[in-house]
Amino acid sequence: MKTYWTGTLILGVAIHAQFALAQDLDKAKQEGRIVFYTSWGPSDADYVVKAFERKYPPLRVEPVRASSERTLNRLLSEQRAGTFLGDVVAISGIQSGILKEKSALGRYQSREAANFPADWRDPDGFGVGLHQTIYVIGYNSRLVSADAAPKSYDDLLQPRWKGQLGWDTEEYYLFGALLKARGKDKGTEYWRRLAEQQVNFRKGYTLITELVSAGEFPIAVSLYQHRVDEYSEKGAPLQWVAPNPLVGGDPNRISLLKNAPRPNASKVFIDFMLSAEGQKLLQDKGRSPGRIGMSAKNPRLKGAKTFTLHVSSDEYEQLGKEFNRVFKVQ
Repeated sequence: MKTYWTGTLILGVAIHAQFALAQDLDKAKQEGRIVFYTSWGPSDADYVVKAFERKYPPLRVEPVRASSERTLNRLLSEQRAGTFLGDVVAISGIQSGILKEKSALGRYQSREAANFPADWRDPDGFGVGLHQTIYVIGYNSRLVSADAAPKSYDDLLQPRWKGQLGWDTEEYYLFGALLKARGKDKGTEYWRRLAEQQVNFRKGYTLITELVSAGEFPIAVSLYQHRVDEYSEKGAPLQWVAPNPLVGGDPNRISLLKNAPRPNASKVFIDFMLSAEGQKLLQDKGRSPGRIGMSAKNPRLKGAKTFTLHVSSDEYEQLGKEFNRVFKVQ
């Protein structure tokens, strides 16, 4: 008799869950669309959006693409104005943390979140890490042979690379990661010596990738591994080296926005992105998904250990000041 009632209870819970999901999906379809703020590139965003829309017609996703920094500023401006236009945001974990501190995020505990490492999940339910960006040393394979390419960050200090290095003007994260990994004194000394290499600074990782590909400068202090792979697959003369430590960015986090106009549709989209199916889409685009049991597309990263730096908004701001001081970036 106990077994009978246990089985009946389990069946009842399952039926109730399916009924609840059906109700949520019906409400989502009535809302019709999702306004999605993201720092992904156009090809990545379009690939994911089209797959979602095929699975959940007639829902439509309207991506609003910009860098994590610009997305952060836009959302904070909208919040100050009391104008809530967006539903879901996926940006760097650091900027996501600032949105949480500014009370710009809504709480949503997705049932898919349990499939992600504990340190990828916001403890208060304000988001889950979707994927991690891997920082690598990039080089133009027409200008630099594989044998001659830098194999470590210290190799970038060789006299031959003076004036030949490109880097992003706002790469505070990698700057802070190596300070932490090497220790404050050794890390500071390393960056001081790199500054003497007369680094060519430009704003934006996509731009740096294109400039290295075009031969504007042969080496990049760091590029996004998935972006190098993307360009290489299209025939660009780009390759990368995995330095030690291999630094992984603060995971890109997906969150519900506070006062989202279409909360039910938003939750369906978030669940989809955290599901194995959604994570596979990110894997297809060369990103390192966070879901337990999944790895990066590139086999060179299989089993690789990454160093991840978690910082508060205040710490990140301080890193920016120190970065600008060392490299004299205006």
